[in-house]
Amino acid sequence: PLLLPPNAFAHLRRQAAALAALRPRLNDCCRQHSPLPCARRAWKDVLDGFCTDEFGVKTRQFHCCHRHGAA
Repeated sequence: PLLLPPNAFAHLRRQAAALAALRPRLNDCCRQHSPLPCARRAWKDVLDGFCTDEFGVKTRQFHCCHRHGAA
């Protein structure tokens, strides 16, 4: 668990949660015959979820969430 004060640093909690969600998915991908496409899907899915969470709060969103498509 992160050692952050309970009343601040929500942006870091969201980032840490996204990375925590990515880890088991990447582990699963490593067991597949074609791990790279799986890892790309996992990254995209987790990043999409992270950005959805970022746009759900009234703070400045992480810079990568403003990009679209392949960017």
